[in-house]
Amino acid sequence: MNAAAKHLILRTFGRPCPFVLPMFPALAAYASTTAENDARPTPSGATVDLRQEKVQRFARAIAPAVLALTLAADFAGSARACSQCICGTPFPAAVVGGVVPTQLAYGLEERYLSKTSGLDDGPGEEQELEHRVAGFALWRPWNRLALVGRLPYNFKQVNQHAPGLEPTSQTSTGIGDAELLALVGVARGSGRHPVTVGLVLGGSVPTGSNELRGADGERLDIHLQPGTGAWSGTGGLHLATSRSTGTWDGSLLGRISGTSSHGYRYGSALLYNGGFTSSEWRGVRLLAQIDGRSAGKDRLESGAMGANTGGSVMYAAPGLRWQTTFGLVVEGSVQVPFRQHLYGDQTEHTTGRFTLSMSR
Repeated sequence: MNAAAKHLILRTFGRPCPFVLPMFPALAAYASTTAENDARPTPSGATVDLRQEKVQRFARAIAPAVLALTLAADFAGSARACSQCICGTPFPAAVVGGVVPTQLAYGLEERYLSKTSGLDDGPGEEQELEHRVAGFALWRPWNRLALVGRLPYNFKQVNQHAPGLEPTSQTSTGIGDAELLALVGVARGSGRHPVTVGLVLGGSVPTGSNELRGADGERLDIHLQPGTGAWSGTGGLHLATSRSTGTWDGSLLGRISGTSSHGYRYGSALLYNGGFTSSEWRGVRLLAQIDGRSAGKDRLESGAMGANTGGSVMYAAPGLRWQTTFGLVVEGSVQVPFRQHLYGDQTEHTTGRFTLSMSR
């Protein structure tokens, strides 16, 4: 196993890029395409080391991914960020993403997020920690149509440190906002490696409470509320293409948020990603992505624009996916921020995601 990993790394950084992922300046979402089988006939009398051949395919695949993801990062350098929005595809990568034409999938997804920012009402620092545990279901009644729904349960904690005052900490839990999306394949190219273009339409429903109160009876801060208190709309385009080494995809996704009954409105956001999912090797696939998000400043309940909201952030997002023969899929990934241009006093930290699902 160690020898194979070393060989993979050596082959990765010396391979020219045969494919540059195109990106459209539009809003984004999803399209899926099936990975192709690159079986080749073996000459009579020849002996083939299948393990060696698959390692070589992995190595050939990842080198162009590095270049394409770097290009995607440069393209998106002027984006702006929002802590409410999550980078990357809104679909569970363990069950969709162009690798397997899943018809039905369901499971649980855990996301961990954290950030620090300055206080709005004076000097000091606020740390936000959040776990989003979501149940989801995906149904593909036809090859070019996918319907997905997600309902999170949120665990939030906000720690505040102000000069001259004792540190404070507050926590909250509750059902978050449900997300419903429909994905439609609208175009598919021709040739050996056709590009599929998909359209997504949907949004979130304010199923989570925005009126949660603390032990003192006071309404909790907006960052502790399980729900946003407003509807949101999502739409965009996504590109995907498959090769024997794996699947390439890239997307731009736009999201517009409504205003809550208390007057708070999250800034409009642009989410983008470019990535590669390798072909299967003993049930395992390698994931490599560049994820980013863009958002305007939030409008606070007072009517002022939030000084410590908005900006740009981009993440490197490596991961692994393992699928069993009976349909169980386990996936883990991290998002490590490597470029931030945030308004005011803000710092985004590494996030994590773990997904457990069944597909058939």
